[in-house]
Amino acid sequence: MPETLLRRGAEAELLLSEYLGEKVLVKRRIAKDYRVKELDERIRKERTKLEAGLLHNAKLQGVRTPFIRKIGRKNFEIVMELVEGKRLKDALDERNSGKYCKKLAEQIALLHNAGIIHGDLTTSNVIVNGRDFCLIDFGLGFYSEKIEDRAVDLLNLKKTFQATHFKLFKAWGGLELEYVKKAKDGARVLSQVKEIEKRARYS
Repeated sequence: MPETLLRRGAEAELLLSEYLGEKVLVKRRIAKDYRVKELDERIRKERTKLEAGLLHNAKLQGVRTPFIRKIGRKNFEIVMELVEGKRLKDALDERNSGKYCKKLAEQIALLHNAGIIHGDLTTSNVIVNGRDFCLIDFGLGFYSEKIEDRAVDLLNLKKTFQATHFKLFKAWGGLELEYVKKAKDGARVLSQVKEIEKRARYS
């Protein structure tokens, strides 16, 4: 089947394609004309390698991520499983918000305990299929043990809830409680979230 463009972002394009008879998602990093070619290729190569490693290592920690089918080093692309389901953004409602927030907190704690920062934690980057949660798009992710980096990761998600799921925001408290239970230094991370919010208010 021919490749079909699903979305084009600032850093990469997502395409629907086929690999070994299976429908797959291809994430291909876009060239930046304003960068020197050699530098641009090195950056795209490093980011592709890093994202593939993050997806793999997250899976080793028990976090569901798309299975990688192939890494295209020449095209700076990751060919991966096309995950079926709804985005958490569209699946959240009053009946399931408590359960889903608890599940999400567990997944984030597993990442952070392994020193993995997602970098773009939003309810658009979680696919829900029944009881299965799949975290996607680690394109801005990196490795860090810093409390500040974990706090920023969590704060990005909190801002999503405040902006998109404000009617369900009471479920956020349950997410925080579960995170503190499961995450190493979870209480310190939440304290740092409040500190960052305070800095933003008075800056």
